Amino acid sequence: MTYKLIALDIDGTIKNFNNEISPVTQKSLENVREAGALVTIATGRSFSSAVTATKSLNLNSAIISFQGAHIADPSTSEVLWHMPLTEEMTLSTLDYLKYWTGEILVFVKHRIYVNRLTEWTESYVDRNGVEIVKVNDLNSIALKKPTRLVLVGDEIDIETVENSLIGHFHDKLHVTRSLPNFCEILHPFSGKHKALEVICSRLGIKSNSVLAFGNGYNDVHMLEWAGLGVAVEGSVDEVIKSADVVCGTVETDGPAKLLNSFLRQGLIGGNNIF
Repeated sequence: MTYKLIALDIDGTIKNFNNEISPVTQKSLENVREAGALVTIATGRSFSSAVTATKSLNLNSAIISFQGAHIADPSTSEVLWHMPLTEEMTLSTLDYLKYWTGEILVFVKHRIYVNRLTEWTESYVDRNGVEIVKVNDLNSIALKKPTRLVLVGDEIDIETVENSLIGHFHDKLHVTRSLPNFCEILHPFSGKHKALEVICSRLGIKSNSVLAFGNGYNDVHMLEWAGLGVAVEGSVDEVIKSADVVCGTVETDGPAKLLNSFLRQGLIGGNNIF
């Protein structure tokens, strides 16, 4: 049995804290592709941010962004699959959050809508190269079918609101934390694992042929779903518990070293499926 699809988170998994993808990692992913396997990215970043962050990899296959709500071609920007929140989901979520005092960011295509401008929101959009739009009432954006809502607050408040949202909406929404101070709200058919299901279904790849790497809360479902889930050393406890294997840190090229080991053992390849 060989792994035919390699799915990787970006930040803290292949991109280090200096915001770089090392030459070792770049070479290992090039070797993976030469062996015939598909390499995809599964990230919480927006599509444009994901493309910019992985430019050095010269990816030519569809990538997963927005926590698995969006799949698009990195070369042409063609959207292959998109699962935005419905108007009803957006309005019911905003109503539930009417007493939330932290930031609420509403993502629609390349814009972020907010109901108040703060130093934090302005610095966030500057870092991510997106347009920010202030509106008086976020409910007015519901018709635009946002890709996601992001709540920003301190770690304790975010954990509390995440648990509260999950308890209230259950499977009517996909709620996850991408960072300790970010809670993300998406369509229930979203999630990195759901997007991987879409890609695999289209290519005829079984889940047990998927090798996935991650380090954050939003990677738990993906690692559990994949044939082999790999947590990067130093990941949050929930990720370590959900993984089948733990590799070294991104600073020590842990994911690349594991991939190189699997390549030497002939465990990666898929020329016969493309």
